[in-house]
Amino acid sequence: MRYIGIDLHKRDLVVAMEDERGPVGKAKRFSCQDEATVIEYFQQQRPFEAAIEASSSYRWLFDLLAPLGRVILAHPLRLRAIVVTRAKTDKLDAAVLAKLLRLGEIPMAYVPPQPFQDLRDLTRARWRLAKAATEAKNQLHALLRRANLYPPFKTLSRRALRWIGRQHLGLGGNIARDELLLRLAHYERERSKLDQHLREMARQFPETEALTCLYGFGLYSSLLILGELGEVERFKSTRQVGAYAGLTARVHQSGAHNYHGHITRQGSPWLRWILVQAAMKVIRRDSWLKNFYTRVRKRAGRNVARVAVARKLAGICWVRLRHWHREQAKAG
Repeated sequence: MRYIGIDLHKRDLVVAMEDERGPVGKAKRFSCQDEATVIEYFQQQRPFEAAIEASSSYRWLFDLLAPLGRVILAHPLRLRAIVVTRAKTDKLDAAVLAKLLRLGEIPMAYVPPQPFQDLRDLTRARWRLAKAATEAKNQLHALLRRANLYPPFKTLSRRALRWIGRQHLGLGGNIARDELLLRLAHYERERSKLDQHLREMARQFPETEALTCLYGFGLYSSLLILGELGEVERFKSTRQVGAYAGLTARVHQSGAHNYHGHITRQGSPWLRWILVQAAMKVIRRDSWLKNFYTRVRKRAGRNVARVAVARKLAGICWVRLRHWHREQAKAG
């Protein structure tokens, strides 16, 4: 068996290899564009296990090598906690991955199946559009305030945008306003297209019905949560789900001192965002969560209470999805 560590970058990758006795040969560097050479090299090493550190560009290499051997995705944060070196080079990083893989010490990260990856890509793209639209609306508000104008509408609806388009903001202000209005129209068109794709993709994920019945959860928020969680059976408890969303508190314990700090913010920022957004809607109907929110708000403030409800909501969503899958398994 060959154990291969891969240090992946944008344009190239470095490969180091070990077997049961230790290092084998020298580290090799390949261009990411030369996929044929990469495939040929790994075919010559079969059977093998390979480890890649999780990054934003790992997916193409994982899919390329998975049919040839066992490929593991290494968790970068836990990996740094295990390995502390004075020197850092591409060859050393690849060699460390190969050694840890041979010893069975690689901290593994989750690789979502392709349907969940596609769902993540769509829901995250829609999130980026919504975020960009919010930024453009804030800039419009800033232009209006600078001209001492206030639209007679609570929100920037289509009527409000038409009203803004008729106002005189000066030469530079008019040009900036027209550009922002064009940008908002573009974002709205693209968001409508993404919503149509998401409605079609929802047919592949009937388990969303376990979430859409919750007050404050629409199709988009349910799909986003489902995509970020992935296969729900990989979690063993509600606490793990909260930690995955980065909603659990940091803990520093030493002797008799036990300090709980701010939330870790480690994990999926998209999952954390949608849960916090949904938290304030759910408490309007759910009396138990509303009472919980009120108790925490009195003790620690509004923001802490909102995050606490989001953490509870993460566990509720996981329990409902797991229950749905088990009911379907029994029916099948």
